[in-house]
Amino acid sequence: MRTPTVSTPDVGASPSPAAGRTSATPGLTGAIARFKGSALSATSDSVWMPAVAGALILLTGALSLSTRQPWLFVALGPTAITIGGNPGHTTVRVRNIVVGHLVAIVCAWIAVMLVGAGNAPVLLVGASPTTSRVWAGAIAVALMAFAQPTLRSYHPPAAATALLLSLGLTPLEPKPIGAMVGGVVLVAMLGAWFQRVRLAAIKGKK
Repeated sequence: MRTPTVSTPDVGASPSPAAGRTSATPGLTGAIARFKGSALSATSDSVWMPAVAGALILLTGALSLSTRQPWLFVALGPTAITIGGNPGHTTVRVRNIVVGHLVAIVCAWIAVMLVGAGNAPVLLVGASPTTSRVWAGAIAVALMAFAQPTLRSYHPPAAATALLLSLGLTPLEPKPIGAMVGGVVLVAMLGAWFQRVRLAAIKGKK
């Protein structure tokens, strides 16, 4: 976590009136410019990360409310936190986020087909999963862990997507899957903008 430093003025020096008249205005202008350029970089990670994560969820949730489709789903929570806490990291690039979640969806579908869990009861709140659903979840996460690095799309939060679908919390149907993919793309694009803002502010401070 970076802590901004402010230089201590030389209190022992007494500038002449003439010097004050020639340098006061540029000095004030420079201070304002420095403040504007470093305001974001001076924001601590403990403030920036929750602000970005909350904004990403709020915007995606607003779209879900307006369309009544699951653009916002639980697996976007870990993705939003990772974007806010690791700007510029490989795992939160747009490609990694989008392809990573797509891989998780495909792996969940394969796992459900392999163990025949398509007709198994879905996992309800407070209920225990069936044996086939447990196997499907394990296989989906394992397949995802293998496929993501192979495709250079490593994004660990997508494991939540693999479990969400393999356990049956969200049906493997075109309409909900399409909305989920839309939510992933939205968070990835907005997250990329937030990362650029943060990195530019930090760079400008150095």
